[in-house]
Amino acid sequence: FSAAGSLLMVRFALLLIGVFAFASHARAEDEMELHLVLAFDVSASVNDVEYVLQRQGTVEALRSFTVRAAIESAPGGIAMSIVQWSSIGQQALGLDWMHLKTHEDIDHYAQSIADMPRKLPGGGTMIHAGLNFAAEMFDTAPGIARRQVIDVSGNGRTDDERALLEVRDRLNRQGIVINALAIEEDHRDLTQYFFRVVIGGEGAFVETADDFPVFAKAMEMKLYREISGPLFADSLK
Repeated sequence: FSAAGSLLMVRFALLLIGVFAFASHARAEDEMELHLVLAFDVSASVNDVEYVLQRQGTVEALRSFTVRAAIESAPGGIAMSIVQWSSIGQQALGLDWMHLKTHEDIDHYAQSIADMPRKLPGGGTMIHAGLNFAAEMFDTAPGIARRQVIDVSGNGRTDDERALLEVRDRLNRQGIVINALAIEEDHRDLTQYFFRVVIGGEGAFVETADDFPVFAKAMEMKLYREISGPLFADSLK
């Protein structure tokens, strides 16, 4: 090679190194610990006062010290979105995805939740329809997450158990974990029911709130467990 040719080869090699370094940095910037979809029950059994308690409880949980610390400790942070569900064909986007890493991110999203209106007036309790809608959210999630979790809250049994079991098993096969928050307002066996037919996937669990007024504390614990993931499990050993 001539001197000019050698110089051209060196420049080309440096360009390739720069391209690969940029791509690697971009991938690292897009990687995060968790994609989390919160699925709010807005069926007919949830009145407007109870919806507000569910919404405000989530705000309080997100602003709590434990959940903030879990988000800020999560590698790359997390991304969160919210859907509302009731009957077949009655699901709505509550809040779109936001990547949460800092105090400022958390405060902004918490305020957005506080301002989030109820999108559906009521309807049946088709949990499987809510899960299907929530799972579709992962198609538009930002970046790449190590885990995908749907966090469904509800105060009643599904109207179609067979369909729920089919959807749950299909989503679990796709690697999506389903956790639940049982609001045992009227059904004191709801936690066990959710264990049996709703949750699934690695490390799946049910958190219990005895009623809507204590929803916030149960949501705080559930968010902490979901975001911390294996770290939480290790702390129990």
